[in-house]
Amino acid sequence: MSERFSMITRFLLFSSGATLELIKKCPRFEVNKHASIGLTIVFTAILSVLSSYFAFKLIFSSDYLAVSLALLWGSIIFNLDRFIVSSMRVNDSKIKGFMKSIPRLFIAILIAMVISKPLEIQLFKSEIATFLSQEKITLSDNIRQKYSANFQRIEKKKEVLRSNFQEKLLLRDKYYEEYKCECTGTCGTKIKGYGKECRSRKERYELFLLELDQERQKRDVIMKQFNIEKKSIQELIAKEEAILLANSYGLFDQIRALNQIDKFSSFFIFFIFIMIETAPIFTKLLSEKGPYDNLVLEYEIQFEASYLKQLDTHKHERLRNRKLIEMSMNVELKSKESEMRNRIKEEAVARYDKLRQALDNKNFKA
Repeated sequence: MSERFSMITRFLLFSSGATLELIKKCPRFEVNKHASIGLTIVFTAILSVLSSYFAFKLIFSSDYLAVSLALLWGSIIFNLDRFIVSSMRVNDSKIKGFMKSIPRLFIAILIAMVISKPLEIQLFKSEIATFLSQEKITLSDNIRQKYSANFQRIEKKKEVLRSNFQEKLLLRDKYYEEYKCECTGTCGTKIKGYGKECRSRKERYELFLLELDQERQKRDVIMKQFNIEKKSIQELIAKEEAILLANSYGLFDQIRALNQIDKFSSFFIFFIFIMIETAPIFTKLLSEKGPYDNLVLEYEIQFEASYLKQLDTHKHERLRNRKLIEMSMNVELKSKESEMRNRIKEEAVARYDKLRQALDNKNFKA
């Protein structure tokens, strides 16, 4: 079968990792199967773009940067899914195929986890905002609770100081009553007039007034110190609360809040993404070996056979070249040996002729 595919079909086949030259030779149902796998991968990439956009929007304020990074992340997920599906081979044994696909399933689950979280945050946006606002209120109460012991200590000291001063006021009133009733003759010596006892009680009362005035001044100074200390603690609380309110919650804070709000819904959405992400893999695992798989296997066998043949040819070529080199080296070595023997022979003959000529000259002179 050979036909021309539309641009959409070609793109879906490309997304599924199928080779266009091979899929053209397959029946239409095989083309539809791989196009469906490619469509699932495209949908997963689109969801990853949306999810990463929400995630990057929480990190960066620029829409242009968030969209650019989201498209980049979507392209990475698309390419990774395409690689996972295209690298799988349909085997005769389902168990063997499943065991080989476990690492790919693990990667698919990780991808589903990364994709699902930002979308979950967007779906539970209002609930997360409420939870984080309540958390800030709780943290603010904790700050006040942390310094409540200091306020209680200051108030307790102020109460003791007021109680002591109130006792002195009562003692002042008592001295005043004793002084007046002694001078009017209604108590004490019961002698009316400005006598010795009357003067004594009057002096005691007036001395106590002076002492009481000093106590009042001392009390006011201590009270002022207590108020200053209390005000400094209140300023410290206000500063910590301002820092708490100024801190904005990021992506991981919202993920933490999401896990505490509703784990069931979060897991439900997560499982949906796992189903979407692993759908192409399970389609490959559960489907029987089709025409496209047979063509792929055939081309792989042909390629391997051609490769082994070329490898064998290169191996024989290397062996032949090696033998030729060895033969050439042997011939050259023998040639050098023959040349060396001839040179030695010529030198010996020359020495012999020279020695013989010397002997002939000696006999001639004799």
